[in-house]
Amino acid sequence: MRRIYHRFPQSVDLDFELVRPFREVLTCIARMHDTHTTVRGADSLVKERMLVQVADGRTQFLDLDALVPLAEKVTEVADFRIDLQRTLLTPEKRLPVSENIFFLRIVDKGPVTECYIAKEGRLGDLDAMDLQKMLKGACE
Repeated sequence: MRRIYHRFPQSVDLDFELVRPFREVLTCIARMHDTHTTVRGADSLVKERMLVQVADGRTQFLDLDALVPLAEKVTEVADFRIDLQRTLLTPEKRLPVSENIFFLRIVDKGPVTECYIAKEGRLGDLDAMDLQKMLKGACE
């Protein structure tokens, strides 16, 4: 079933191809959902968390946990909303640093998968190239 969001941006920030079949890319995206890493900043730790949602009913997004296994429920085209959150971890409290929200569309083109990335708004310190690197890293 195609999972398309009717308000996917008409102009995208980046389009590229992954030399992987569509189902394999779906599996990579599913592995990225609800993961986090902790990196050392200048004077403290920063937690980076990734949340992935898939389009549902053309008007909203569903958490990936509600649609398992993803590769069996999605065909041809899928739109995702990816939320990358950064939080500063201090001994006293946790402080949100930034939130980056991206839309990702993947299209089945046989042995390759075409990907389109558009960032929602201008807030945050990441861009489409950063998400491309994360996606390629998850698929290798």
